[in-house]
Amino acid sequence: MAGMSNRIVAYDHARALAVVGMIFVNTYKIMDINRFKPWWLDTLVRLATGRAAVLFVMLAGAGIVLAYDRASDNEKPLVRKRMIARASWLWLSGMLLTMVWNADILHFYTAYILFGVLLLDRCTARLKKLLAIMATVSMIVCALVTYDFEGGQILEEVFDSGLSSLVVDYLFFSTFYPVFPWFCFFLLGMLIGRLERSPNRLRFRFIFAASSVCFVGIELFSALLNAETIAGRWVDIELPLWRAFSLSEAFPAGPLFVFSAGASGLAVISLLRYLPERKPLWGAFTPLAAFGRLSLTFYIAHILIGHVFRRWIGNPHAIVSNGQAIFFSTGFILAGMVFAIVWTRHFKRGPLEMVLDALSRLFLKSRDASLRHPPEALSGG
Repeated sequence: MAGMSNRIVAYDHARALAVVGMIFVNTYKIMDINRFKPWWLDTLVRLATGRAAVLFVMLAGAGIVLAYDRASDNEKPLVRKRMIARASWLWLSGMLLTMVWNADILHFYTAYILFGVLLLDRCTARLKKLLAIMATVSMIVCALVTYDFEGGQILEEVFDSGLSSLVVDYLFFSTFYPVFPWFCFFLLGMLIGRLERSPNRLRFRFIFAASSVCFVGIELFSALLNAETIAGRWVDIELPLWRAFSLSEAFPAGPLFVFSAGASGLAVISLLRYLPERKPLWGAFTPLAAFGRLSLTFYIAHILIGHVFRRWIGNPHAIVSNGQAIFFSTGFILAGMVFAIVWTRHFKRGPLEMVLDALSRLFLKSRDASLRHPPEALSGG
């Protein structure tokens, strides 16, 4: 039981770090701040941009595997149905959120969960093959999208402005969370969840070391490729083709970002899984873990409250200062931790998590009732 408790708390900590990162990144955008001060905070926020969301998606992949593995064979079909129902409500929540926030991840998140549910019974070897294929395709797609974003013209000439082209563009060539490469991160999370079937402390230590080296190496390589004093001597580093293969940025995601973000997510999760086994204190339920348990609530809340804060605190032109933006993000996180600690003393799930679960159960009950009593039977036909 202690091992299971440590595992749950470790994932709660990881979820909290993902949401904390997204709060700072999204505050940066919501408040329209050009640069945070001091410089080290701005550097951390820029580094967390996209990578916090990647960690969030990876944890979702691990989460559905862990939930599925905990269920008995008789319960597994019901668990899959609940996941699909929850994903549907998440999609609706995300679409409503796009009315005020165009960078919402929840409605894309739905697609990843639905695809993931179809793969729950597949063997690990097949998941690895699918990940390899998805990563290969992602390299090409990411290069094309970044090339166009940086000034090239390929996608515009291939796709017209019809409805089908808009759907393809939105799902596969969007600058925010397209299927390629973001489903790769979800698959990577599912593979992490599979590791929990036979957890090994040394395995997590190895993953942390390897992914950390990979992350640092890729970021340094990208910096060298874009350094005026180095690459600029032989090539114009502003060329769209060069930037497509040299940048490690999230929006749009370049090829290097796929490996960098995947490595950073692995490093965080493996470190948090290793520490509880190393130092039992890390397995204790902390304010950070409580914050992570209410991750959906805080994700939606910080966006809505952030927009209200900007209108309220800003001048008639809704301009927010650097200090006010930092005050909002840190204040929201600290207040959220206090709220989470109090809330989790009485409830296992967060407010929105409870609503989502209740809606999913209600939907499944109504659906089962309609199947047991079809319309023609009720009408006497």
